[in-house]
Amino acid sequence: MVFFLSPDEDVYSRYGGRCGKGPDKRQSLAGLRHVMKSVLAEHASDTRRFAPTETGKPFYITDLPPPDGAGFCIHCHHAKEAIHNRLQSAGEWSIDQAFRYPPPDNLGLILDVDRGNITSEVVLDSSVASAGLKKGDVIETLNQVPVHAFGDAQFALDRAPKTGSIEVTWKRAGQRRSGRIDLPDRWRRTDISWRPSLQSLVASARVYGKDLTIDEKKTIGLSAKQLAFRQKDSVPLQARKAGIRPGDIVLGFDDRKLEMSGYQFLTHVRQNYVQGESVIVDVIRDGKRLRLPMTFQ
Repeated sequence: MVFFLSPDEDVYSRYGGRCGKGPDKRQSLAGLRHVMKSVLAEHASDTRRFAPTETGKPFYITDLPPPDGAGFCIHCHHAKEAIHNRLQSAGEWSIDQAFRYPPPDNLGLILDVDRGNITSEVVLDSSVASAGLKKGDVIETLNQVPVHAFGDAQFALDRAPKTGSIEVTWKRAGQRRSGRIDLPDRWRRTDISWRPSLQSLVASARVYGKDLTIDEKKTIGLSAKQLAFRQKDSVPLQARKAGIRPGDIVLGFDDRKLEMSGYQFLTHVRQNYVQGESVIVDVIRDGKRLRLPMTFQ
């Protein structure tokens, strides 16, 4: 991550970011050059724009108990774990803390890797599409944060509320436009399973079995692609506590109709849920639909 600062240490832009697909999927030398030129133009402007400044008392490395509890030596890759421990000790931890700096992809905004403030794609029927953005638009601000790069968009979304909407401004063919992006339920959720510092938070489904055939699904009124598998004879403790039995037909969680296999469902859970959360497991037993509460342990 690169921070572009003014002489007074105000932040013009944040360049960088990565994802589970690899460290260079979100950045490139061309992208770095693009944001450098963009920031220089901003610096030369009579109306310089800076990212909002965080307020509050800073804390230091000696304020963070190391993950292993020994001494005051913390490796950089352990910093997040130490911060999580600190929040938990203070009673300030929440599940949302696991999903910091959500990517704009979550709202349907795909930014160009080589030109980080330009939309390379707007996902159909997404929140961003409903706000009026289109492919090729130049993002100027997101949630009142100037956008030069992907890292700026992540910072802007990290400051966004859990629900409601945020403002976005952009240019199209030289004309300034503005709109509001709605924030749907669970919009922050993204895959954290690749982050070593968050591995301990990743949930496991603890239900699995053989997928129903197309004919078996049709018999019970399900579509051919809908998730439906028969729980195997071995039922892990987490599922047993929820009341799941061998032979139950599992349809997923919280009445969400998913089109995937049972194996794909295991990955879906790891990418969308964390330890401590509770869900309702939708099952069919002896022809009857049941809803069984389960907590990820």
